[in-house]
Amino acid sequence: MSVQGRVGRLTALAIATGTLVAAGSGIAGASAPAGTRQMTASGKGSALHLTINLPDAVAQVLGTSTIEQYISLTDGKVSTVGLPSAETTAVLGKGTTPVLSDYLNKSTSAALGGKTEDVSNQDSALNSLPGFKVQLLPLSSKVANPATTVNGSVAKSSSAIAHISIGGLPLAQLNTVTAPVQAVLGTALGTVNGTTSQATGAVNTAVDSALSALNGVTSNASAPVTSAVQSQVDAAISTLNGAVNGLNSTLTGLQADADLVSLDAVTSDQNITRNGSAVTSTVSNTIKNLSVLNGLVKVSAITSEASATAGGAPGTAKAATNAPVFKVDVANGALTALLDQNGLNVGGTVGNMLPPAVQGAVNTALDTVNSTLNAAAGINVEMGQGATQTAPDGTSAVAKVAATKITIDPPALHGVVAGVALPVALLPADKKFLTLELVSAEAVAANQFVPAAPVQLAAPKALPRTGGNLPLTGAVATLLVGAAMVVRRRRTAEI
Repeated sequence: MSVQGRVGRLTALAIATGTLVAAGSGIAGASAPAGTRQMTASGKGSALHLTINLPDAVAQVLGTSTIEQYISLTDGKVSTVGLPSAETTAVLGKGTTPVLSDYLNKSTSAALGGKTEDVSNQDSALNSLPGFKVQLLPLSSKVANPATTVNGSVAKSSSAIAHISIGGLPLAQLNTVTAPVQAVLGTALGTVNGTTSQATGAVNTAVDSALSALNGVTSNASAPVTSAVQSQVDAAISTLNGAVNGLNSTLTGLQADADLVSLDAVTSDQNITRNGSAVTSTVSNTIKNLSVLNGLVKVSAITSEASATAGGAPGTAKAATNAPVFKVDVANGALTALLDQNGLNVGGTVGNMLPPAVQGAVNTALDTVNSTLNAAAGINVEMGQGATQTAPDGTSAVAKVAATKITIDPPALHGVVAGVALPVALLPADKKFLTLELVSAEAVAANQFVPAAPVQLAAPKALPRTGGNLPLTGAVATLLVGAAMVVRRRRTAEI
């Protein structure tokens, strides 16, 4: 038997069983990769979805019986583990309205590996199209590499309109919509009879009664009232007068040339950022100065926001929402109101220092104002709620704000006044006059650290019995050559 064959087989057995450890470059002392951070995030915002169903006379002027339009949309996505690695879009508007939809059909987009920044300067105003007025603002989209941008924005987009109004119709066409509403308000307000000085409308009758009761507390009182009571009386009188002035101003506005709906500052912004090992997605939407039927319903501001952060470590996931908040004005701020599931609610409860009889009279008057506004406007509100979810280990976070839906559908347009059906209706029962879906937002973030898998050597294959051709290098080869020389010298000495 060959001595080298025996040594080769014994050496192979030692390596396989771990008795002899191979030492060479790239094996012993090599450091394995620490691992990778895997991040994904998305953000989506929509400022407004508008639907208007129009009576025939108005539809003939605008060229359509239904206006459906989305305004200001944003969307962004990033990922360090797949495609798309970063992309974002901003859409000015999309819909089916003739001419207007074509004009608003503008967008910007950016994607990593392509155009990383896109800006569209929309500084023109649309005033020549009958029935529409639009003033645009710039659109923008921008991305960066989420894997190499340690601090900063990686996907950002913005869409905005400075002003948009739909209407601007000649008085004859506008009266098709406003005349039935005017009739409801006019009947509720009524007039003051010149001979008796008594109000004939339900609102004026109730307010007159409340004012008389309030005056009786102070002017006709046998003893002076305290300053606290006087202050509450003054506040109640101001509220009641504001309610009447607001309704009268609304009625006057409906008799003038006006827009069906107008809005200022419609914006949607989406931004995904990285701050070290954390990723955050934020979406915000804003609508300012919403006015329907020249102030029948006015909302000064509607906002929503969703934010989600995933830090990838326990306790670092965060999510928050800012659900829509309504600030409603009647008569240019003379009277404030709250818009909620119960409709448009003016005033509020009176002070508890007033006598119970006075409190009842004031609240009865405010209830009459409320019912008048809601009967004239047909307001229904479905408030969008915010929802959040976070993972305790910090790997994910989600924040969503559902769209708030406001329906403004005066019953008079459907031929119903004070619960009585009239022979003529301008709109069928299943067609709502105006539907607004406002400020929906969604933000999602995910983030985890994935350690590198340990490097493992493949198990040695079975060797030939001779073992003479085993490739050996470095220290192992030197060791085997030395062993072979010793064996050969012993064998020579024996011969």
